[in-house]
Amino acid sequence: MALFFLAVAIVFIVTAIRGTTSQLLVLLKSDFTTSNNFGIWILAVAAVGGIGYIPGLKTVSNGLLVLVVIVLLLSNKGFFSKFQQAFVS
Repeated sequence: MALFFLAVAIVFIVTAIRGTTSQLLVLLKSDFTTSNNFGIWILAVAAVGGIGYIPGLKTVSNGLLVLVVIVLLLSNKGFFSKFQQAFVS
């Protein structure tokens, strides 16, 4: 958890130095408030991760988490699509 907060702090320091903090905040707002937002994926991962705290369902939770990550990466608007779009444009 400490590494996550360290990474967030580094991102905010770099954007502050470059003077692009407002652009970062606009991008973050659009990630969580648009109709096709990222909040749904966070909720799905949290729900499936929460199932893992039930003693007998840890392996089921791990399998579902892998499935959610695979769907997230392979969806039409997922990681590989955006990655390819960034290099083609």
